[in-house]
Amino acid sequence: MPQAAGFYYDIRQTSSELPPLILLHGSGGTEADLIDFSESISPNATYMALRGGIPWEGGFAFFRRNPDRTLDENDLNVRTADLCNFIAYASSHHGFHRAPILVGYSNGAIISASAICHNAEMTSGAILLRPLSPSPDKEFPALANYPVLILAGQFDNRRSPEDAPIIEEQFRRSRACVSYHMLPTGHGWHEAGFDQAIAKSWVKNHFAKNSQTVSGNK
Repeated sequence: MPQAAGFYYDIRQTSSELPPLILLHGSGGTEADLIDFSESISPNATYMALRGGIPWEGGFAFFRRNPDRTLDENDLNVRTADLCNFIAYASSHHGFHRAPILVGYSNGAIISASAICHNAEMTSGAILLRPLSPSPDKEFPALANYPVLILAGQFDNRRSPEDAPIIEEQFRRSRACVSYHMLPTGHGWHEAGFDQAIAKSWVKNHFAKNSQTVSGNK
């Protein structure tokens, strides 16, 4: 498995004109966790599936939490800079013709939001699954027209009821182009495939209108 800029990753590169997807798993997960999701929402696109750098609960995470499970903001800031360095490397080394879309789940969604706030110009948009704001008490930077899809779970026992509305409002105040859905599910996938269906439609509406895609080989 390739390693660069501090991350192990799996890559499937195609000649699609759609933006590549950078896949960021949740706490205790691995780089394989979001590949099926990626292929269901943008089957022809290049993807890079990253492995978090911190061993965590039998898998990996992208940043640490404090003992009370609050975010370790100092570690998050350091790891966010590492992620941005990786995105710059990947875009150059693999010759991406468009800035990638971040696809983050839980822990991966939090660091994705942090990366957007750090340098939104490195990416074309983001899909945030079961997110939490990286900085709930701060204003996000100006993100005019930056496309963001937020998919929250109504019965998510790892989130407070206000968590998803807080990050949605932060993106809206930054003037990002926000699509927000509260799904009737918990922290995991909606059993009827709503996450995949909504994300696939969002990618098509925002990125596929003027693209002509061709299938690549795994």
